[in-house]
Amino acid sequence: MTKAIINNWTSTLSLNQWIIDMQLKDISHEDSMISPPFRANRLNWVVGHLAEHRDWMLRAVDETTLMPANQVELYRRGSAEMQADDEAVSLEKLVDYLARSKQCLLDRLGTASSDFLAEIPQTGILMESHKDKTRLERLQGLLWHETYHVGQLEFLRQLAGKNDAVLR
Repeated sequence: MTKAIINNWTSTLSLNQWIIDMQLKDISHEDSMISPPFRANRLNWVVGHLAEHRDWMLRAVDETTLMPANQVELYRRGSAEMQADDEAVSLEKLVDYLARSKQCLLDRLGTASSDFLAEIPQTGILMESHKDKTRLERLQGLLWHETYHVGQLEFLRQLAGKNDAVLR
């Protein structure tokens, strides 16, 4: 059963990454810093937040995170609202973090045992809401969170002036 769950999880992660890549096609860093005319985060913040949460996925399976701490602080939930002149991480670098973390997760989960995934990790920094959850439960919650934010990219792409439909 765990193998089927992991196959579904990795398929969804791969689909999310494909959607991210498609939604960010032809988007410049400058485009990613456009402020929505309504209460919402800039595209750069959403992509950075996705990368920051991929680091939580990596922690759940005892892998090394990719984002330096000073960058993580920019994209964490509750971080200060990003301004156009802020020192944001380049969109290209954020996309690289996402691609590398996806591959690392696929590699790790390809060899993970059911027992490993059923463990409640006791090491590393834990999200308060995850402290009593197994590795697999953490991964499932984090993937749901990622999918939520991936859906926001369509609207932020349009805000950047791309009058198209990436997904049909």
